[in-house]
Amino acid sequence: DPLPQPPTSLLSQTKDRLSEPVTAAFIAGGVAGAVSRTIVSPLERLKILLQIQSVGRTEYKLSIWKALVKIGKEEGWKGYLRGNGTNCIRIVPYSAVQFGSYSFYKRIFEPTPGGELTPLRRLMCGGMAGITSVTFTYPLDIVRTRLSIQSASFSELRKGPEQRLPGIFQTMRLMYKTEGGFLALYRGIMPTLAGVAPYVGLNFMTYESVRKYLTPEGDLHPSPYRKLLAGAISGAVAQTCTYPL
Repeated sequence: DPLPQPPTSLLSQTKDRLSEPVTAAFIAGGVAGAVSRTIVSPLERLKILLQIQSVGRTEYKLSIWKALVKIGKEEGWKGYLRGNGTNCIRIVPYSAVQFGSYSFYKRIFEPTPGGELTPLRRLMCGGMAGITSVTFTYPLDIVRTRLSIQSASFSELRKGPEQRLPGIFQTMRLMYKTEGGFLALYRGIMPTLAGVAPYVGLNFMTYESVRKYLTPEGDLHPSPYRKLLAGAISGAVAQTCTYPL
Protein backbone atom coordinates (compact mmCIF):
# COMPACT_ATOMS: atom_id res chain seq x y z
CA ASP A 1 0.00 0.00 0.00
CA PRO A 2 1.26 3.51 -0.75
CA LEU A 3 2.38 5.52 2.27
CA PRO A 4 -0.01 8.30 3.36
CA GLN A 5 1.05 11.71 2.12
CA PRO A 6 1.70 14.43 4.71
CA PRO A 7 -0.98 17.10 4.97
CA THR A 8 0.94 19.56 2.83
CA SER A 9 -2.24 21.05 1.46
CA LEU A 10 -3.16 22.54 4.85
CA LEU A 11 0.34 23.92 5.31
CA SER A 12 0.39 25.39 1.84
CA GLN A 13 -3.04 26.95 2.34
CA THR A 14 -1.90 28.49 5.62
CA LYS A 15 1.26 29.81 3.98
CA ASP A 16 -0.74 31.28 1.10
CA ARG A 17 -3.12 33.03 3.49
CA LEU A 18 -0.29 34.45 5.57
CA SER A 19 1.43 35.74 2.44
CA GLU A 20 -1.62 37.71 1.32
CA PRO A 21 -0.78 41.45 1.36
CA VAL A 22 -3.30 42.47 4.03
CA THR A 23 -2.51 39.53 6.33
CA ALA A 24 1.24 39.92 5.88
CA ALA A 25 1.02 43.64 6.60
CA PHE A 26 -1.10 42.93 9.70
CA ILE A 27 1.45 40.48 11.13
CA ALA A 28 4.49 42.56 10.15
CA GLY A 29 2.92 45.66 11.65
CA GLY A 30 2.30 43.95 14.98
CA VAL A 31 5.84 42.57 15.20
CA ALA A 32 7.38 45.89 14.14
CA GLY A 33 5.32 47.73 16.73
CA ALA A 34 6.50 45.48 19.56
CA VAL A 35 10.16 45.67 18.52
CA SER A 36 10.22 49.43 17.98
CA ARG A 37 8.37 50.14 21.23
CA THR A 38 10.75 47.96 23.21
CA ILE A 39 13.81 49.64 21.68
CA VAL A 40 12.61 53.13 22.58
CA SER A 41 11.12 52.09 25.93
CA PRO A 42 13.75 53.99 27.98
CA LEU A 43 12.92 57.22 26.17
CA GLU A 44 9.17 56.59 26.49
CA ARG A 45 9.60 56.06 30.22
CA LEU A 46 11.69 59.21 30.55
CA LYS A 47 9.09 61.22 28.64
CA ILE A 48 6.37 60.24 31.10
CA LEU A 49 8.62 61.02 34.06
CA LEU A 50 9.42 64.50 32.81
CA GLN A 51 5.77 65.19 31.97
CA ILE A 52 4.48 64.43 35.47
CA GLN A 53 7.24 66.05 37.52
CA SER A 54 6.23 68.77 39.95
CA VAL A 55 6.38 72.33 38.66
CA GLY A 56 9.31 74.33 40.00
CA ARG A 57 11.45 71.37 41.12
CA THR A 58 14.96 71.94 39.81
CA GLU A 59 16.32 68.42 40.46
CA TYR A 60 14.59 67.19 37.30
CA LYS A 61 16.17 69.73 34.96
CA LEU A 62 18.50 67.11 33.56
CA SER A 63 19.79 66.29 30.12
CA ILE A 64 18.38 63.17 28.48
CA TRP A 65 21.56 61.21 29.17
CA LYS A 66 21.77 62.24 32.86
CA ALA A 67 18.09 61.45 33.37
CA LEU A 68 18.54 57.97 31.85
CA VAL A 69 21.54 57.39 34.13
CA LYS A 70 19.40 58.48 37.08
CA ILE A 71 16.77 55.88 36.23
CA GLY A 72 19.44 53.19 35.96
CA LYS A 73 20.97 54.04 39.33
CA GLU A 74 17.64 54.12 41.15
CA GLU A 75 15.86 51.18 39.53
CA GLY A 76 18.42 49.15 37.60
CA TRP A 77 18.02 47.99 34.01
CA LYS A 78 14.42 46.94 34.68
CA GLY A 79 13.57 50.59 35.20
CA TYR A 80 14.14 51.24 31.51
CA LEU A 81 11.50 48.66 30.58
CA ARG A 82 9.01 49.50 33.30
CA GLY A 83 5.55 49.70 31.74
CA ASN A 84 6.77 48.33 28.41
CA GLY A 85 4.54 45.27 28.67
CA THR A 86 1.50 47.53 28.91
CA ASN A 87 2.78 49.59 25.98
CA CYS A 88 3.23 46.47 23.86
CA ILE A 89 -0.27 45.22 24.68
CA ARG A 90 -1.51 48.45 23.12
CA ILE A 91 0.99 48.97 20.31
CA VAL A 92 0.92 45.44 18.86
CA PRO A 93 -2.79 45.50 17.87
CA TYR A 94 -2.55 49.21 17.02
CA SER A 95 0.33 48.74 14.57
CA ALA A 96 -1.13 45.51 13.21
CA VAL A 97 -4.49 47.13 12.45
CA GLN A 98 -2.83 50.25 11.06
CA PHE A 99 -0.59 48.44 8.56
CA GLY A 100 -3.21 45.83 7.73
CA SER A 101 -5.94 48.39 7.10
CA TYR A 102 -3.56 50.56 5.05
CA SER A 103 -2.87 47.60 2.78
CA PHE A 104 -6.61 46.92 2.60
CA TYR A 105 -7.51 50.51 1.69
CA LYS A 106 -4.71 50.62 -0.89
CA ARG A 107 -6.30 47.70 -2.71
CA ILE A 108 -9.66 49.50 -2.72
CA PHE A 109 -8.23 52.77 -4.09
CA GLU A 110 -5.96 51.19 -6.72
CA PRO A 111 -6.98 52.47 -10.18
CA THR A 112 -6.18 48.98 -11.50
CA PRO A 113 -5.14 45.78 -9.67
CA GLY A 114 -1.56 46.39 -8.57
CA GLY A 115 -1.65 49.92 -9.99
CA GLU A 116 0.31 52.84 -8.58
CA LEU A 117 -1.44 55.15 -6.13
CA THR A 118 -1.11 58.91 -6.35
CA PRO A 119 0.30 60.72 -3.29
CA LEU A 120 -3.17 62.06 -2.53
CA ARG A 121 -4.66 58.57 -2.49
CA ARG A 122 -1.82 57.35 -0.26
CA LEU A 123 -2.61 60.23 2.07
CA MET A 124 -6.28 59.24 2.15
CA CYS A 125 -5.50 55.54 2.71
CA GLY A 126 -3.08 56.39 5.50
CA GLY A 127 -5.55 58.72 7.18
CA MET A 128 -8.28 56.07 7.06
CA ALA A 129 -5.84 53.49 8.43
CA GLY A 130 -5.03 55.81 11.31
CA ILE A 131 -8.71 56.28 12.11
CA THR A 132 -9.32 52.53 11.93
CA SER A 133 -6.43 51.62 14.21
CA VAL A 134 -7.32 54.23 16.83
CA THR A 135 -10.99 53.22 16.82
CA PHE A 136 -10.15 49.57 17.43
CA THR A 137 -7.53 50.11 20.13
CA TYR A 138 -8.42 53.39 21.87
CA PRO A 139 -9.58 51.74 25.12
CA LEU A 140 -6.11 50.21 25.45
CA ASP A 141 -4.55 53.62 24.83
CA ILE A 142 -6.55 55.48 27.46
CA VAL A 143 -5.86 52.75 30.04
CA ARG A 144 -2.16 52.70 29.13
CA THR A 145 -1.93 56.46 29.67
CA ARG A 146 -3.54 56.18 33.08
CA LEU A 147 -1.28 53.33 34.16
CA SER A 148 1.82 55.10 32.84
CA ILE A 149 1.10 58.16 34.96
CA GLN A 150 0.49 56.00 38.02
CA SER A 151 3.56 53.80 37.64
CA ALA A 152 6.22 56.04 36.09
CA SER A 153 8.13 58.05 38.69
CA PHE A 154 11.57 58.96 39.88
CA SER A 155 12.08 57.85 43.46
CA GLU A 156 11.59 61.46 44.61
CA LEU A 157 8.16 61.57 42.97
CA ARG A 158 6.82 58.70 45.05
CA LYS A 159 4.64 59.55 48.00
CA GLY A 160 4.18 56.92 50.65
CA PRO A 161 4.75 53.18 50.28
CA GLU A 162 4.74 51.73 46.78
CA GLN A 163 1.43 50.06 46.00
CA ARG A 164 0.67 47.28 43.59
CA LEU A 165 -1.11 48.76 40.59
CA PRO A 166 -4.01 47.04 38.83
CA GLY A 167 -3.40 45.47 35.43
CA ILE A 168 -4.52 46.91 32.14
CA PHE A 169 -7.68 44.80 31.81
CA GLN A 170 -8.57 45.23 35.47
CA THR A 171 -8.30 49.00 35.04
CA MET A 172 -10.43 48.83 31.90
CA ARG A 173 -13.09 46.87 33.75
CA LEU A 174 -13.01 49.35 36.64
CA MET A 175 -13.40 52.32 34.28
CA TYR A 176 -16.32 50.60 32.56
CA LYS A 177 -18.11 49.99 35.85
CA THR A 178 -17.45 53.28 37.64
CA GLU A 179 -16.93 55.98 35.00
CA GLY A 180 -19.85 55.70 32.62
CA GLY A 181 -19.71 52.39 30.85
CA PHE A 182 -18.56 51.92 27.27
CA LEU A 183 -18.26 55.66 26.56
CA ALA A 184 -15.70 56.05 29.35
CA LEU A 185 -13.28 53.92 27.33
CA TYR A 186 -13.55 56.30 24.37
CA ARG A 187 -13.30 59.58 26.27
CA GLY A 188 -11.21 62.05 24.28
CA ILE A 189 -11.12 60.03 21.08
CA MET A 190 -12.13 62.89 18.76
CA PRO A 191 -9.05 65.07 19.45
CA THR A 192 -6.94 61.92 19.11
CA LEU A 193 -8.44 61.12 15.71
CA ALA A 194 -7.92 64.72 14.60
CA GLY A 195 -4.21 64.32 15.24
CA VAL A 196 -3.68 60.72 14.21
CA ALA A 197 -5.45 60.78 10.82
CA PRO A 198 -3.23 63.45 9.21
CA TYR A 199 -0.11 62.10 10.95
CA VAL A 200 -0.53 58.54 9.71
CA GLY A 201 -1.61 59.74 6.28
CA LEU A 202 1.46 61.95 5.88
CA ASN A 203 3.67 59.21 7.30
CA PHE A 204 2.61 56.61 4.74
CA MET A 205 2.51 59.08 1.86
CA THR A 206 6.01 60.40 2.58
CA TYR A 207 7.43 56.93 3.21
CA GLU A 208 6.15 55.54 -0.08
CA SER A 209 7.51 58.55 -1.98
CA VAL A 210 10.94 58.57 -0.30
CA ARG A 211 11.32 54.80 -0.51
CA LYS A 212 10.98 54.94 -4.30
CA TYR A 213 14.14 57.04 -4.46
CA LEU A 214 16.11 55.17 -1.81
CA THR A 215 15.15 51.66 -2.97
CA PRO A 216 14.48 51.80 -6.73
CA GLU A 217 12.08 49.39 -8.38
CA GLY A 218 13.77 46.22 -9.56
CA ASP A 219 16.25 46.10 -6.69
CA LEU A 220 16.14 42.44 -5.62
CA HIS A 221 17.91 43.08 -2.32
CA PRO A 222 16.85 46.50 -1.04
CA SER A 223 18.93 47.72 1.88
CA PRO A 224 17.08 47.60 5.23
CA TYR A 225 19.06 50.67 6.28
CA ARG A 226 17.62 52.65 3.40
CA LYS A 227 14.13 51.56 4.38
CA LEU A 228 14.93 52.60 7.95
CA LEU A 229 16.09 55.98 6.67
CA ALA A 230 12.88 56.35 4.66
CA GLY A 231 10.87 55.57 7.78
CA ALA A 232 12.84 58.09 9.84
CA ILE A 233 12.34 60.82 7.23
CA SER A 234 8.62 60.13 6.89
CA GLY A 235 8.15 60.06 10.66
CA ALA A 236 9.99 63.36 11.08
CA VAL A 237 7.98 65.03 8.31
CA ALA A 238 4.64 63.77 9.62
CA GLN A 239 5.47 64.69 13.23
CA THR A 240 6.63 68.19 12.26
CA CYS A 241 3.56 68.90 10.13
CA THR A 242 1.04 67.64 12.70
CA TYR A 243 2.78 68.61 15.96
CA PRO A 244 0.33 71.46 16.76
CA LEU A 245 -2.50 68.91 16.61
